[in-house]
Amino acid sequence: MNGQKERLMVLDMLAEGKITADEAEQLFKAMEEETQKTTADETPASDSAEWVPGLSHLSNLSGLSSLSLLSNLSSLSPLSPADPESPRNARTRDLLGALKEAGIDHVTMSDLQEMKIHNLSADYVREMRGLGVQPDGIGEWIHLRIHEISPRYVRDLRDVGVTDLDVEELVDLYLQGVSAKFIGGLRELGIQDLDIDEIKELNNHDISPKFIAEMRSLGFKDLDVDELVELANHDVSPRFVAELRDLGLKELDVDELVELANHDVSPKFIAELRALGFDGFDVDDLVELANHDVKPELIAAMRDLGFKDLSVDEYVDLVNQGVSVHYVRSMVEAGLKGLSVDDLEELKIHNVSPKFVREVLDMGFKGVDVEHLVELSIHHVTPRFIRDVREKLGEDLTLEQILDIRLHGIDEDLMEALQSAGVKIKKNVRIRS
Repeated sequence: MNGQKERLMVLDMLAEGKITADEAEQLFKAMEEETQKTTADETPASDSAEWVPGLSHLSNLSGLSSLSLLSNLSSLSPLSPADPESPRNARTRDLLGALKEAGIDHVTMSDLQEMKIHNLSADYVREMRGLGVQPDGIGEWIHLRIHEISPRYVRDLRDVGVTDLDVEELVDLYLQGVSAKFIGGLRELGIQDLDIDEIKELNNHDISPKFIAEMRSLGFKDLDVDELVELANHDVSPRFVAELRDLGLKELDVDELVELANHDVSPKFIAELRALGFDGFDVDDLVELANHDVKPELIAAMRDLGFKDLSVDEYVDLVNQGVSVHYVRSMVEAGLKGLSVDDLEELKIHNVSPKFVREVLDMGFKGVDVEHLVELSIHHVTPRFIRDVREKLGEDLTLEQILDIRLHGIDEDLMEALQSAGVKIKKNVRIRS
């Protein structure tokens, strides 16, 4: 009889209640020691080898029957005789019987220890099998117990129509917090063809049956799992959708809803725009305004300053160039009238300040436009320079002439031109920049 058969014999005796678990373990240990002795005897001796006493009481173990095995237990240790009716033996025998019913005939002592640690019982095995759970081997039974998969959990799933899950799927659903109530809620909505991964996806993103029902009531009746997850990930709630619909935005699709939510375009923002008469915008317009921080307050202030028909792109350009309401108001108060968005941008880009504009206009120049002011600023023609030139060369100089002096200095050609124009030139004129 080889070692494998000896172990099976011990397990059969254990299952039949002829020996206790402790006695079975003693026999297994004895078999192991005998195997080690045999191996040692076959190994050539060496000077350093240590002599191990033989187990004479087990020397003929391989030829023993189950009765002989029982009789040899007395030589192993002073254990108490096996009591087949003890609670422990009865539970072990019952568990092994239940496992045998499940098709598991071979159980090791290590298996027994694992099953004991994780409280695998005969009642559990039979109840789970009665619910249709068919683990493949002891490892899967222990796996179910480790993760506390109860018969009640399985029964609740079966009650809502989930009847064909394997062990890994059961454990996966349980670990992800998927309840039978959640699946039942989906099925009440007619959602019955989802696979396990899709159910977990909905559950993990807090997409409840209530959420789906409310979205359906708002017209979104055929959303798939990916669309539902997209909405939830970007905080598109039924309330958000309902408020947009109340504002007249009734034909938005999932991508547009996500786009609005993703860029913080709130129903309040849209309502404030509408109150200003700013209408006819689409989703792209709203996103563009929000992305560039064009607030309703800015639009209202610009309209008060006379800029009543600006487009979305014009508002965005003003903000991008740093043209504030204060800047526009100051330019208007400085005396510039009829400014366009392009004018304001040009002035801002070239650092033309309201103070500069006011000083130039206060000097009495006629027909000063944005182009003049930008040119003066680009070439550093300051109010101080202008006053100095006029003091030296006369008050009748035009801005073009002063700019020419700034660019080229005072040469003979310019002197001649100025004199021809009746400007009296002082000798040794020097202009400060």
